[in-house]
Amino acid sequence: MLTLYHGSTAVCAAKVRVTLAEKDIAYEGRMINLHAGEQFNPDYMKLNPNAVVPTLVHDGKTLIESTVINEYLDETFPDPPLRPADAYGRARVRLWTKREDTIHDAINTMTASILFRAELMLKPPEERAKRYEKIPDPAKRKKWAEIMDKGVESPVVDEALVRFGKLFRDMEKALADGPWLTGAHFTLADAGLISFFYRLEMLECAGLWRDHFPRVAEWFARCKARPSFKTAILDHIPPPAFESYRSHSTPQRTKVEARFVEALKLV
Repeated sequence: MLTLYHGSTAVCAAKVRVTLAEKDIAYEGRMINLHAGEQFNPDYMKLNPNAVVPTLVHDGKTLIESTVINEYLDETFPDPPLRPADAYGRARVRLWTKREDTIHDAINTMTASILFRAELMLKPPEERAKRYEKIPDPAKRKKWAEIMDKGVESPVVDEALVRFGKLFRDMEKALADGPWLTGAHFTLADAGLISFFYRLEMLECAGLWRDHFPRVAEWFARCKARPSFKTAILDHIPPPAFESYRSHSTPQRTKVEARFVEALKLV
């Protein structure tokens, strides 16, 4: 029995759903309402002390961290395989999935500065402070407070844009050797990035790769054409979310794209 605790738009939860869909694995989904703060519920935090999604429970065994969960799923349900059979090929995939963990932080930065800040700044200062205090990690709590203060003008955003530039550059190079990141076959390296890219697209940041990295743009188009994209990502996003993302992202798009051009000079 597989139970996945996840969020509708949460990118790491979607990352695991992509793997589940690619392997056609049945599971019971339990939605955690992140906007309502259900991730801080004491019962849920017994499963995931980090107060994030996803959490996977398989026959009573609990797993957290999306990259680890995806590797576990590929080992436990090996058909179809999402990693190469040879050690070197698997190591190449692992280099990408290891990198995804750092890119997630940059995705979080962009989401917080463009979307969450606009929503949270409508609330009274004391309510905003309570939201910060609930974040278990002091470093993340400090970062969140800075982004709420400065928005896309924050140096943290510039750091995220440099990280994206380096990722897209390396993807562009890797994709010269095949349609997927490690060559001819779709792997966990690809599966783990799809929801990240779609989050950026929802934030109207697709121009960051579309205008500068053509192979990356073609790769993402191939990802979106796979059945798992609709099953694991689109089908879980409530319709009002699209308008919310659009209304908050459009005013920031030109500014973010200009800052990215500057970031590329540091790549």
